[in-house]
Amino acid sequence: MQSRFSLSVIAAALGLALTLASQAASAQDTSSTVTVTQQGNGNTSYAEQTTGVYDFNNVTATITQIGNNNHVGGPGSTTGGLLQLNSGGNLEAQIRQTGNGNNAGITQIDIVASTFPVTAEITQTGSYNTATLRQTLTSDLSAVLIQNGNGNISAVEQQESIPGTARTTQNGNDNIAVVSQRGTGYASPRITQEGDGNIASANVDLNVFGGPLIEQAGVANYASTLQTDTEAADIRIRQTGSDNQAEASQTGTREHIADIDQNGVGNLAIVSQTGTGPVTFGIGNSATVAQLGNSNTAIVRQVGQNYVANVSQTGSGNYTNIYQH
Repeated sequence: MQSRFSLSVIAAALGLALTLASQAASAQDTSSTVTVTQQGNGNTSYAEQTTGVYDFNNVTATITQIGNNNHVGGPGSTTGGLLQLNSGGNLEAQIRQTGNGNNAGITQIDIVASTFPVTAEITQTGSYNTATLRQTLTSDLSAVLIQNGNGNISAVEQQESIPGTARTTQNGNDNIAVVSQRGTGYASPRITQEGDGNIASANVDLNVFGGPLIEQAGVANYASTLQTDTEAADIRIRQTGSDNQAEASQTGTREHIADIDQNGVGNLAIVSQTGTGPVTFGIGNSATVAQLGNSNTAIVRQVGQNYVANVSQTGSGNYTNIYQH
């Protein structure tokens, strides 16, 4: 999503290093600091900062690249290239890349009246990893992308979130992790991937408290979560093995829980929760799916409130379909 902002309020534009294998670049203006360190050949970097809004300031940015052909950004770059605008104060953005051919972003725009640190950190170790991080109109955000291995892709986008923290961690190769938050309150998506070829997606829209947790260990697992207009709703997905698929969605729900645990090969679990739950905490809809074995299928759909579904599958080729309304 393309963010819009005005350059007329920029008080200082700092740091521009687009030449090959440039050694360092730094600039300062009223509590604003940029430090760039590059080693190797063919590395590029770009940094632009401003201290505006209510001038709380103390904006910092650090770019460190070691290796060859690493890229942070540039004018018009889709990754943002560590761009901080209309700050309020206490912002921090940090990019560290080790290896070859890594690409990173970080874009923080229109942070208004921020009295708390708004941090964004991208750490990539290996080669050909891609990370993009965007944060818009927020007072207290923290998003962290950490990738260890090769060919990993991770992206986080947060808009108008207070505070709305998010974190992705990848250890392995060719993993994909995507987090998207819009209009959220205290939601905190977390994705952890161990292995190769895993795909995880967490999509949150208008969620207050709660947030999805996805943990993948193995090869070629797929997990997807969707939360829309929810409150105090939690989704937890844990996958161990290979070729497992898990999908969980919550729409218009309150204080509901979806918990999926897969251990084996080729298991499928789908949980869908729709409706408005009671105001009292702890008695909303609950769906728990545990699969141990291979090629098991579990489908749970809950519409309304106060429903409980517990599915446990051990072995191979089991099938369960539950519909509560």
